Amino acid sequence: MSNIKILVDSGSDLSMEYCEKYDITVIPLNLQIEGRTVADDTHFDAAKYCEYLKVSPQVPKSAQPSPQAFLDSYRHFSSYEHIIVITMSAKASGTHQSAVLARDLFEEENQSCHVHVVDSASTSFAISMLAFHAAQMCQNGQPAAEIVAQLVEDTLHIGAYYLVDNISFLIKGGRISTIKGGLLSKMSIKPIIGVRNGMAYNHSNALGFQKGLSKLVSLFQNNAFPGSDVFISHSNCAHKAKQLEEAIHHIAPGISVFISQMRGTMCTHAGPDTVGLFFYQKQFI
Repeated sequence: MSNIKILVDSGSDLSMEYCEKYDITVIPLNLQIEGRTVADDTHFDAAKYCEYLKVSPQVPKSAQPSPQAFLDSYRHFSSYEHIIVITMSAKASGTHQSAVLARDLFEEENQSCHVHVVDSASTSFAISMLAFHAAQMCQNGQPAAEIVAQLVEDTLHIGAYYLVDNISFLIKGGRISTIKGGLLSKMSIKPIIGVRNGMAYNHSNALGFQKGLSKLVSLFQNNAFPGSDVFISHSNCAHKAKQLEEAIHHIAPGISVFISQMRGTMCTHAGPDTVGLFFYQKQFI
């Protein structure tokens, strides 16, 4: 058994299937829904939540796990020599800081287990990609310091792009002004949001969802490392994720494509009917 344990937060969109396959544990963020605090854990129905988001009177908010939540997890896995924690971008969430504070507290009381906190500088499957790579390196017997150094290098080459089909959610949440959002909706313009240096930005726009899919495919075709696997997340729109998968297979037959439903955290930020595309790229664009 490896002496290294891998943890991620629920912003990773990591499914139970992959958690079990790679022995990765997820620390849930919390969602503030109509005055209630709900954990974004394995019991949370993200698909049903996306339907709620379409009609909710106000946009829920996500909140990072407390340092205590991380500390409890570190203690639980203290039999390992090393714990590697991969979090959402420190610029987008306080989750990273909670993990760091908990690490400092934990290492005051435990000298035999060392915690390494890695800022993914991204969201969703970009975090999972790092976790998968970490798990593979663990299986190969690589030491923790070497794994962490490689993960930091990986963050410089993971592309994350979201095609947003439901503009109304972004308008309701104040991420797009009412005037601009109304204009985009009237013209059927779909924004493509990228993540660079830990922050989301408007990469480009597309006239309609199908052209947006074509742009995502072009991003992959023109910028991916040869042989890079492809990861697709979606907020309760599996059929759209499947369309993207089929389009990528058309230009890159035989390439591995992994699809997963977003968890509640990313559904809250991206809104329903959003598709995310992730791959290893040559440089940020």
